[in-house]
Amino acid sequence: MGKTKNLLSETAVAILCGGRGTRMRSADRHKVCFPIDGVPAIVRTLRMFHRLGVRRMVLVVGAMAENVIATVSREFPHVLYVYQGEQLGTGHAAQIAAEALRNLDHRGPILITAGDKVIQPHVIHELAEEYLRSRSDMAFVTSAKRQGGQVSTAGRIMTNGVGRILGNVELRDIQRGRVVEALLKQAGRRPSAQFSYQQIIRAGRQHIADEGKLAKALGPAGQAIKEAGSVTGRKLIELFGPHGGSLSLGGKRLAADQIERQSKTVNLSVYLGGSEFWYRFLPVLSNENAQREYYLTDAIQLVAEASDRTWKLSQHKLSDPSDVMAFNSPDELLIVEDTLRRMAMSEKDEAPGVLSAAVAKLPAGSYRPAGKWLELFESWPAGLNRRFAEIYGPDAGLIHDRRKLFVRAIKLFICRFGVERKAIVVRAPGRINLLGRHVDHRGGAVNVMAIDRDVVFVTAPREDDTVTLCNDKPQQFPDREFSLRELLGDIEWQDWLSYVNSDHVRSILSRTQGDWSNYVKASMVRLQQQFTTIRIAGFDAAVAGDIPMAAGLSSSSAMVVASAEAAVAFNGLNVNPTELVDLCGEGEWFVGSRGGAADHTAISMGRRGQLAHVRFLPFQIEKIYDFPSDCRVIIAHSGIDAKKSATAKDKFNQKVASYELSLMLLKDRVPQLDHLLAHVRDINPRRLHCPISQIYRHLLTVPEYMPAKTIRETLSERHQPRLERVFGSHRNPECYDLRGVLLYGIAECERSLLAPELLEQGRTAEFGRLMRVSHDGDRVASHRKSSNGRWRTSRFRYDCGDPALARLCEDLASENPQRVLAAQLYMQGGAYECSTPQIDKMIDAVRPIDGVHGAQLGGAGLGGCIMILARPDAVAGVVETLKREYYSQMKSDPFIHVCQPVAGSGLIAV
Repeated sequence: MGKTKNLLSETAVAILCGGRGTRMRSADRHKVCFPIDGVPAIVRTLRMFHRLGVRRMVLVVGAMAENVIATVSREFPHVLYVYQGEQLGTGHAAQIAAEALRNLDHRGPILITAGDKVIQPHVIHELAEEYLRSRSDMAFVTSAKRQGGQVSTAGRIMTNGVGRILGNVELRDIQRGRVVEALLKQAGRRPSAQFSYQQIIRAGRQHIADEGKLAKALGPAGQAIKEAGSVTGRKLIELFGPHGGSLSLGGKRLAADQIERQSKTVNLSVYLGGSEFWYRFLPVLSNENAQREYYLTDAIQLVAEASDRTWKLSQHKLSDPSDVMAFNSPDELLIVEDTLRRMAMSEKDEAPGVLSAAVAKLPAGSYRPAGKWLELFESWPAGLNRRFAEIYGPDAGLIHDRRKLFVRAIKLFICRFGVERKAIVVRAPGRINLLGRHVDHRGGAVNVMAIDRDVVFVTAPREDDTVTLCNDKPQQFPDREFSLRELLGDIEWQDWLSYVNSDHVRSILSRTQGDWSNYVKASMVRLQQQFTTIRIAGFDAAVAGDIPMAAGLSSSSAMVVASAEAAVAFNGLNVNPTELVDLCGEGEWFVGSRGGAADHTAISMGRRGQLAHVRFLPFQIEKIYDFPSDCRVIIAHSGIDAKKSATAKDKFNQKVASYELSLMLLKDRVPQLDHLLAHVRDINPRRLHCPISQIYRHLLTVPEYMPAKTIRETLSERHQPRLERVFGSHRNPECYDLRGVLLYGIAECERSLLAPELLEQGRTAEFGRLMRVSHDGDRVASHRKSSNGRWRTSRFRYDCGDPALARLCEDLASENPQRVLAAQLYMQGGAYECSTPQIDKMIDAVRPIDGVHGAQLGGAGLGGCIMILARPDAVAGVVETLKREYYSQMKSDPFIHVCQPVAGSGLIAV
């Protein structure tokens, strides 16, 4: 023990941190600076060496050197840094470190490892003991090549018959050898035949899938073939050489397959050697390999071939390879963190994993075999009936209808996953927003309620990160399976927006456009990005639902919320309701939309018989208030799907972009407002300390329309960095509609603030008038019924021109009560224009009915539903009118539903 301690005190540690770490996909954080359980990886490593008594530590830095130095220096100000100007491999980095230590006249041992290694302290202690015991010139850490059925990708260690180490062969060199061997075999059989470069690439991709890496592995010979286009078999043999597929080890040529068969251990790249050893062999490393880099591992083979004297190497073989781990990508970092957590829990004699610990903490009565769930729903005990009454109210007919939906999901789960499999039952309702459309992501308020249509997940946890989904409507929603690891390969942990805008996500969505599983992926990936220190486990789920798709009732958001509820429960994530709403709202950006969290708020936080007045940026449930007992909300589907995952996504995102661009222009052109305007909702008389007429005058500085090119040229330099993000979310239209969208947003923010007071005071007619004005801001067509009973349609565009704004200023100054009222901000429609002619016709058909307070578009628009606020005695007239004036003419089946506010999402526990 004393000798080992003394050895380590004399040892210098060289940690290689110069590489780019591109697979971590971070523009401002080096790979070794990513946190593991809250501590940067490199700091963890340095702490370990410091505790072991090592006092001289050298870091080789290169890419993002400033980040590494800043991260380390706070705790270890005396670390020595050497700079690697070019990233030419681990051998090159080690050469630089050794040269620095030689210049410092260091004569003691040198331990070399990489900064992305996560090493258990006992490994270093045991390696030092092996070095002393074996009297080696260099000892290094290895583990078995095969562990639990998995084959490591680390370098293969080759030994001779008596155990003498011959060398380290990288997997890529074995793959290259297989490629070249196969080519030489074909060329030998057909020496006169032509072999095209594309033929060679196709054949080579059986062993090296990435074409760029394959081309690099083929080296100069491959480049010569590429330039020639094709070569004969004879020329191919000449270029690669007759033994080009084999490797030289211990004075013998060995085939790639022979090396793979005979090697039993792999190199974990932690080396402890005498300074004489390193000063002798590092300077003579070569880059003659598939990657054209200097490999530190080649020092092993150089020892075996050395003739100046006998150098001795030894392996310290680990029984548990997780004692030395490394990461190159975010998903590998998750595996490291998950493994460390399991180790810590095992040491404390706790449950062996996060999953089992989380499941043990599920609410009482929420986790049972699927067969027991079915028994409960079929026998319908009083406790379950009470729970449903708490969610849906006392209406026995509604409860019976909901019960059938749950039974469908439970039976599907039993069919697919078994009657004994333990599961939870999660529901998430649809939603409507009575007032406050298109403004939640601009800091506005919404007035939302959950409705009595649901998506139900019956789901069981898994130990891995796979999610499997089945639906009781398999023709419409086929079985799906995905792995979080596959989704996360290129994720940039620090920036969710960069991830969802990335080519990686675009590629996923292009292959799965509009697929229902994307909404489950959205919640899972967002949760994983939030909880970077936990490896999120997946689940198996049977899903049933009756929220109409693409109807503006948030069926997709209900999927996001339900799957998030399941993942939070199974993984024991510490998420409060407010955080869950935000995460779900941002998660849905994964599918391409850039909306806010209003839908998810209603779905997650709804109250039976009540509405929620919710403000955003920051999120705040400002008020819960009763839905008027003398009113009904009628939902009617237009039969036009509002597909957020199809081309309509561009229009939605263009409108969001118009908000951002118009606000930038306003701040540039009225600079005195700059410090007051963070969001569109800030454009109001209270915030700006000005009369309403002044706001209309400010709007005159924002053009009605402007093309993207002119916007780029017009906006000041400070806005330019944001423009790429704004324009990158959609296909640019010919012109952006700026003033009309901005006026709509300003006015809708004002309307949404008035809603609670009007409904609480029973002023439903005034509330209905605001619904009408709001819809006119989305309107694209006007329909009037002529005396002969025929409908006449005309194009509708809310007038936002300069003369119209000037008239509003005149009206405000007129002292005529009617003109002044009509000129108020909340009475302006603006021009958001996300309705459709069909929806506008439905609105125009029901507006004149006695007892209809108001009607407007439901959801984000471009199809879907309308919602109508009416007295109970008007419901029958509304239904009859829609059937006669709309559905019969459209030749479609009526979809009309009188809904009521229900409780928000959650687990069923009884």
